Amino acid sequence: MKKYIFLICAVLLSSCSTIEPLPEPEEKTELEPLYDSNYERLARNVRVKSSDEYGITYEYKDVRIDEIAYMASEYCFKHKERQAILHDSQLFRNFSRRATFHCLELQN
Repeated sequence: MKKYIFLICAVLLSSCSTIEPLPEPEEKTELEPLYDSNYERLARNVRVKSSDEYGITYEYKDVRIDEIAYMASEYCFKHKERQAILHDSQLFRNFSRRATFHCLELQN
């Protein structure tokens, strides 16, 4: 019995000595920004798919919906001073989204 315990201890000790230490972590480098400005990010990632006096549809990616809503509100205000209301937002091809806004005149 003592022989088996000695053999198990010897195997465990020999396996511990063959474990290699973990490599040192590399120095962290700062990531460069993908875009130089907020305007550049919006210009690259937002496309107008359709527009008329009743509404506008944007296709976008890497942009939040509240940023698109601001653009839609500016569009609707320039066309007959109306307010933009989100009609729907759908997932589209290549992980992009489409958001449709209606330009409505809300009663006070």
